[in-house]
Amino acid sequence: MIRKKLLLDLGGTNLRAGIGNAKDLSIIDVSKTKVSSNEEIFNVIKDYTKDENLSEIIFSAAGPRHENVVSMTNRSLVLDGNLIQNTFKVNRCDMLNDWESIGYCLPLLNQDDFTLLKGGNRDPKKTSIAIGPGTGLGVSILRHINQIPYVFATELGNTKSFNNYLNQQFQIQNTSDFKVLENYLSGTGIQKIYKSISGISLSSEQIVDAYNLDKTATFVINNFCKCLGRVLADLNLTVMAVGGIYFAGALMRRMQKLGAVELLISEFNEHHSQHHRKILTDTSIHLITKEHTPLYGNLNYSIVRRLHE
Repeated sequence: MIRKKLLLDLGGTNLRAGIGNAKDLSIIDVSKTKVSSNEEIFNVIKDYTKDENLSEIIFSAAGPRHENVVSMTNRSLVLDGNLIQNTFKVNRCDMLNDWESIGYCLPLLNQDDFTLLKGGNRDPKKTSIAIGPGTGLGVSILRHINQIPYVFATELGNTKSFNNYLNQQFQIQNTSDFKVLENYLSGTGIQKIYKSISGISLSSEQIVDAYNLDKTATFVINNFCKCLGRVLADLNLTVMAVGGIYFAGALMRRMQKLGAVELLISEFNEHHSQHHRKILTDTSIHLITKEHTPLYGNLNYSIVRRLHE
C-alpha cells in the first residue's frame, strides 16, 4: 500500500494543498483555499486527512522556521508541526520555510519547467540560488553535500548593507519607510518607491503594466531590475551558484518580457575583474514556470530528509 503525504503551502492569502506520492513524484487533488485563521487551516487539513492512507504532512509557510514551528511574517499565525501531528494523528508533520520548499523543488526541474533568462552553465547537482521578489524578498540556497541536497533559507530581504546604494539609485528623499533590502526589491517595494516619487498608490502589477507608458513606472522598473542584478551578482559571488539561479513568483513572470530584464542581466555580468566577470557571465539565470512549486518541494523534502537523518 502506498502511503500518501499531505502537502500544504500557506502564502499571504491562500492555502494550497495536495496529496503527494513519493514513488512517482506526482501530486493529485490540488486545492486553493482562502484562509485567515488556524481554525480554517485545520478544517482544510481535516478534509484531507479523512484518507486513512495518509502517512505524513509537509507544510511550508512564509516565515522563519525554528525547530518545527513557523511564525509567519505576513500574518499573525504560528504554525506548530508537532501540534498538527498530534491533532491529526499522522506519523509526522514537518514545517518548512516557504523558500526552503522552493529550494527543494530545484532538483526536480527539467527543461520544460523554466524559461531561460540568461545563458550560462546549469548543473542541477551543484550549488543553486532560488530567489523571488514578492510581498517580501525570498531567497534560499541549495547545496549538495555528499550528493545529498540541503536547502538553507536566508533572511537576505532583511539585510541593510545596500540601503545607501538603493536610495541613490531610486532617488529616495524620505528614507523612513525604507529600512531593509525588501523595502526596495519586492513587489511591495515597487509600490512604495512609486508612491514616494509620484504620490500615487498603485499595485506592483499596475506599475509593471505601465512600463514604457508612464515615465515614473519606467524609471522604477528599470532601476528595480538594475539594482536586483547588482544584488544578485554579489550573492552569486558569495555562494558560487554554479548550478544556476532560479527566479520564482508572479512578479518576475510578469516582468520577463520587459526590456528592463536586459538591465538586470547587464548589471549582473558587470565586474572590474576579468576573472570574476567570467564567473558571472558563466552563471545561468532561469524563471521557474512549473506550477505548485512549493508543493513539489515539500514532496521532495519528504524524500531527502531521510537521507539527512
